[in-house]
Amino acid sequence: MLKAKGHLSDEELIERIKDGDANCLDMLIKDYFPKVHSRINNLVPQSDVDDVIQDVFICLMDSIFTFEGRSTFSTWFHKITMNKIADYHRKMARRREEFNEDEAFRVFNPWDETDDELIIEQIFESIPRKYKEILFLRHSEDLSFSEIAEKLGLSYEATRSRYRRALMLVRKKVKDRKKDTGNNQLSQ
Repeated sequence: MLKAKGHLSDEELIERIKDGDANCLDMLIKDYFPKVHSRINNLVPQSDVDDVIQDVFICLMDSIFTFEGRSTFSTWFHKITMNKIADYHRKMARRREEFNEDEAFRVFNPWDETDDELIIEQIFESIPRKYKEILFLRHSEDLSFSEIAEKLGLSYEATRSRYRRALMLVRKKVKDRKKDTGNNQLSQ
């Protein structure tokens, strides 16, 4: 499938890359950079976006010769991207486990805008990866349920069901957080 007039398909680019054509690797990276940047920008704090993008493309360069074409390149590369995002969050979770006395005794103000952003980020980080992924694809990349189903290798019905479960989980966590915040203010 040609992407644009005179432009090679992903599969053609990969074959040429495997034959040693570095220009094709540049073309592939330029094609996918905006989508990868958008995905990572929505799932990783702004301060770490560039580092995760770099990790994704280094992994691509290291593993492109192992691409066998059992799935589309975009699906294969999407998995690399999501794995690097997951690696980043695992690394951050390990760092958060270290006790920081200043953070432990910081007063939480639920009306502060930055705290609202932190709450949203914490809720998003606390839900299973499969839910993060489907919410991101639906809302950040504006994909249809059919497109999401194809990208994730799910049936249309399973995709809609997973999306509904993801929304219900996020709503429950927001409701629980509001309830906890209300109880904390009453006890102060």
